[in-house]
Amino acid sequence: MDNELKQVWAASAAVETLQVEIDQAQANLDDAIDEAKKAGARPEAIETAANLTPEELNERVPVQPTEMA
Repeated sequence: MDNELKQVWAASAAVETLQVEIDQAQANLDDAIDEAKKAGARPEAIETAANLTPEELNERVPVQPTEMA
């Protein structure tokens, strides 16, 4: 039984480690998208580069009211 629990703990730790890496990668993506938008990149180009739909892009980095005008 102890060996099985060790396997559960190890697997759980691996999942947690990967989740932290995913969270950091998503934050880096959001920062990169924000910088691209500020630099004037077209939303369509950002969507293609990030492999996102327009809706997903808007969820990651919402359009600011001043950008809509």
